[in-house]
Amino acid sequence: MRKIQGKMVYETVEEIVQPKHAALLVIDVQNDNSSPRGSLASKGQDISWMTKTALPNIKLVLAEARRLGVMIIFTRTTKSPDGSIESAPMIRHMAKSPHSAGLLDYEVEGTWGHEVLDELEPRPNERQITKYRSSAFIGTPLDIVLKGRNIESAVVVGLVTQGCVMATTKDLLHYGYYPVLVSDGVASSRRDFHEAALVLMRHQYDVITTAELLKMWRSVAVTQ
Repeated sequence: MRKIQGKMVYETVEEIVQPKHAALLVIDVQNDNSSPRGSLASKGQDISWMTKTALPNIKLVLAEARRLGVMIIFTRTTKSPDGSIESAPMIRHMAKSPHSAGLLDYEVEGTWGHEVLDELEPRPNERQITKYRSSAFIGTPLDIVLKGRNIESAVVVGLVTQGCVMATTKDLLHYGYYPVLVSDGVASSRRDFHEAALVLMRHQYDVITTAELLKMWRSVAVTQ
């Protein structure tokens, strides 16, 4: 850390992900997109892009965050039951989605499919934030929640890389937080979109692997 223009600025990723001031954001890992009983899988769509790539790493990161007492926040992307929350442009956008187009029952508020993936077993002290737009900051209390715990940075995992993950990561910086993306803890049904989004985010933010994050966190645990 050093002083730049009158402010103390973290210089290394190790400083940024310190458990005492970092949060873990688990973006939109929900039953409908990640469970074999969810809407995508039950309609015959392949969800291995999530279950075989990002999900095992998300579980590792989540377990270590819980062990260290890191603040954990789950977000849930949400469709209203009657379309009252979605604008006409949003409805058109959703219709063009590569994995949810035509699924009227996909991630609808109040349904089992809308809930955080069962096997992640969210705990009572882990906040869940319902969001209706890509960024977890738009129309939600996320900024208030983070500031209330004196959080300075956020580690990001979840779905989908080029969508809600990238939008939330971008807004973290704009709201005054240090964003750290876990590259193998995010996924997309389109590999080319996933890779393109990672190229863009590596240019702007700190992007690390699950192994790198766990090494930093376990190092902290040993020295404290």
